[in-house]
Amino acid sequence: MANNVYQYVTDRIIEELKKGNIPWRKPWKGQKAINYVTRKEYKGINTLLLLYPGEYLTFKQVQDLKGKVKKGEKSSMIVYYNWIEKNTGNKDKNGKDIIDSIPILRYYNVFHISQTEGIETKCQPYNTDKENDTIEQAENIINNYIKRENIKLSIITGGDTACYIPSNDEIVMPNINQFEGNNEYYSTLFHESVHSTGNNNRLNRISKQKFHQFGNQDYSKEELIAEIGSSILCNQIGIEIPQTFKNSVAYIQSWLKVLKNDIKLITIASGQANKAVNYILNIKDNEKVENE
Repeated sequence: MANNVYQYVTDRIIEELKKGNIPWRKPWKGQKAINYVTRKEYKGINTLLLLYPGEYLTFKQVQDLKGKVKKGEKSSMIVYYNWIEKNTGNKDKNGKDIIDSIPILRYYNVFHISQTEGIETKCQPYNTDKENDTIEQAENIINNYIKRENIKLSIITGGDTACYIPSNDEIVMPNINQFEGNNEYYSTLFHESVHSTGNNNRLNRISKQKFHQFGNQDYSKEELIAEIGSSILCNQIGIEIPQTFKNSVAYIQSWLKVLKNDIKLITIASGQANKAVNYILNIKDNEKVENE
């Protein structure tokens, strides 16, 4: 059953890519998808599966609140991990059984509040006209992170490369004036910062991975983590995510090929992107993420 859920999730993402939409690049800014009753934010792959920001409810939650789902409305799938403890059959040095926690992917269905009747929103309207200091916020996020982690940030005027160098624990960026706009610069800087969370002194994603070319499984997973992580950070502080070359046919076709070859990739990468963002923001993260 778990593989069927992975397949469904991947099919949903592939369907959007075929339409020319990039699911990890949301058209709204500063708004999140949350559960109406618990007020908890949906994270990981669920941020890609839910089409709209705002409040969602299960069918039972709608009924409990004496509301109803509008006729003809279709639900959206939400996925989560159930961690099952299983005896490995081996013993530790003290003679105790070694227990493994195995992730099983489960799902349930939700409806956006706009698909219901008789239920009033608890959200305050998002003021899109409000002036916000997005550049200052972006600078604070980056400066706090690299200072806390003692990461070297090298801005190369005239440089033509943006990258993270694990061996030096260094982020290399061209000068901000070389980008078409501030948004492009900070989304790229966030991308490389997410890569840096994979250092073996942090979340330890990339110490044993090989990055040779697009399409390689390790490379593709890490790039997807960085893509999604950058988008999460941009969305949180209200940076409009640049489209430009990111919407090119070649870019979309490359991801279609990668995702078709690995039905777990998008689900796992989304969870790890969320952990990377929390690490950058210094938010305690107790959620388990499958790390295959």
